[in-house]
Amino acid sequence: MNDKVKAIALCRVSTVKQSVEGSSLEAQEQRVYDAAIYLNAEIVQFWGIKRSSRKGKNYQRKDLLEMLAVAKADKKIKYIIVDEPDRFMREFDVYYYWKVVFREQAGAKLVYAKKPHLADEDNIMTLMEEMMDVFRAEASNLERITKTTSNMQAKVKQGYFPGRTKPGYKMTSTPGLFEPLEPDWSILRESFVSVLSGATVKEVVRSINDKGYRTRSGKLMDSYNFKKILRDPYYAGIIAMSSWEVNSNGLHKPMVTVEQHEQLKALADGIVYKPREKFRSDFCLSNLMDCKECIGGDTLKAPRIVGYDHTNGKKGNSRKHYKRYRCRNCGSSILQEQLHSTLSSDLLGLEIEPVRKEEFMAALRQVWEQDASVTISRSKALEKRLNELKTEKNIAIRNSLNNKFNEDDIKAVLDVIDSDINQIEHDLQSLNDIEEDFIEFVDYSIDFIEDLRTRFWELDAEHLRWCKQLLFPDGFSLSRDKKVYTPKISDFYRLAATKEDPEGSSESNMVGDKGFEPLTSSTSMRRSSQLS
Repeated sequence: MNDKVKAIALCRVSTVKQSVEGSSLEAQEQRVYDAAIYLNAEIVQFWGIKRSSRKGKNYQRKDLLEMLAVAKADKKIKYIIVDEPDRFMREFDVYYYWKVVFREQAGAKLVYAKKPHLADEDNIMTLMEEMMDVFRAEASNLERITKTTSNMQAKVKQGYFPGRTKPGYKMTSTPGLFEPLEPDWSILRESFVSVLSGATVKEVVRSINDKGYRTRSGKLMDSYNFKKILRDPYYAGIIAMSSWEVNSNGLHKPMVTVEQHEQLKALADGIVYKPREKFRSDFCLSNLMDCKECIGGDTLKAPRIVGYDHTNGKKGNSRKHYKRYRCRNCGSSILQEQLHSTLSSDLLGLEIEPVRKEEFMAALRQVWEQDASVTISRSKALEKRLNELKTEKNIAIRNSLNNKFNEDDIKAVLDVIDSDINQIEHDLQSLNDIEEDFIEFVDYSIDFIEDLRTRFWELDAEHLRWCKQLLFPDGFSLSRDKKVYTPKISDFYRLAATKEDPEGSSESNMVGDKGFEPLTSSTSMRRSSQLS
C-alpha cells in the first residue's frame, strides 16, 4: 500500500441551493472516490469547501495554493481530482493555468471525476472533449451572470429593490420589498423634515443619536453617512440601481416626496436649493421670443419677451388683473391675449409647400435607394450564409446518427447553428420590410410636423422649441408696434392662398424685413443635397 499512487481531491459548492441538490459536497465526494478507484489511486487529503469561484479570484485561491503545497511536498501524489470543471472553476484560461502549475511544479495530473479516462488518453479527441467541457463551464458562468442581471433589472421595473436593506427599513416576506422599521423609520423621516426646515446636518445627526438611533453595525450615525441617506433617491420612492432604467414608482413606502428629495440632495451638497420656476402654459412664449428693437443692442440684459401678471393698482371690486408679455430690456409690453391671437392666426395661415414636400420625398427616396442597394447585397450574403448553416446542420445530424461524436457535443453544435439560422431569417425578414418601413417613416415625419403646428398652444416647453425651429428657423420677434416678425418661414411651408391673393404671396405681419428665401433651381438642388 505504501507504493500505491496517491491523489488529493477537491469538492466545491458556492450556494446553499447547490449543497442540497445534485452538486452537493456528498454527491461530488462519491464521484471523486469512484474516479480514484478507476485511477487505482489513494486519496490522502480531501478539501470540501463552500465558496464562490468568482472570476478574477482564482489565481490566488487559498484552497488551490494549499493543494499545490501538499502535492509538491509528496512526490507520490500523481493526481489532483475534482468533480468536474465548473466545480473546480469557471474560467477557461485559469483552469489550464492550474493544470500546468500542478503538472510542472508538483508532477501531478489534473483530473475531473466525471471523465477520469481523459487522464490516461493522450490524443486530439480527448483534448477536444476536455476543452469543450471547460468551455461550457465558463459559458455557464456568463449565462448565470446575464440571467441574474436580467432578473434584477426585471425586479427594478416592477418596483422592487434587489439590493441591501436600506437604513430605516426591514425585509418583508417578498424579496426586494422593504417595509418601515420602527422607530428608525420615523426618526429618519423627522430628521429629513428638520433639514428642510433649516436645521444643520450636525444638529440633526446629534438629535438622531440622542433619540437612540443606531446603524446596522450598532454605531452612532455620523454626518458622512447621513448625507449619503439624504442623497439616496430610494427615500423618495425611486428605485435606482447601477446604470439601469430608473423606476420612479417603487412599491415601498417613501419618507419624502420627489421635490423634497431634490432639496435634501442639494442641501447635502452644500447648495442653497432654489426650485426652478415651472413652465406656465398661459405664458408659453416666455423666453421663446425676442424684442425686435433690442436685438443686437448694447445691453447686458437678454432682449427676451417674458410673461407676467399685474393689476391696475386699485383695491376691492375695482381691482383688475392682467396678463402681459414684456421685453426684459426695454420694458415694452403687449397683452397676452393679443399676442396669442396674432400668432394663432398666422400659424393657421401656414400650409405645407407642395414643391418642398416633393423635394423632401425625392431626397428621402434617393437615400432609400442607396440604402436598398446595400440591402440587396446584404440580403444575398445572408441567404448564402443561411444555406451554409443548413448544410452544416445536416452534416452535424449525420455525424450524430453515425455516433462519430458525443451526443451532448452534437446538441451544443446544433443549438448554436439553430440560433444563427433564426437570427439570419429574422434579419432577412427585416430587410424585406424596408419599403413598407420607408413609406411609414415619411408619413410619420410629415404628420409629426403638422401635428406640432396645429397643437402649438397645447405643447410643453421642449416641444414648443422644436416647433419654433421647424416653422421659423431664424426665430421670431415682437416689435414695439405689437407686430410679430420672422426673418424666415421654413422652406417646408408657405402662406395659404386667400381670395384676395390666390397665389398665397400676400404680406403678413409674420413676414419680416428679410422676407422669404426665393425658390430657385439652385436652392432646390441644395435642399435635396442637404436632406440626402
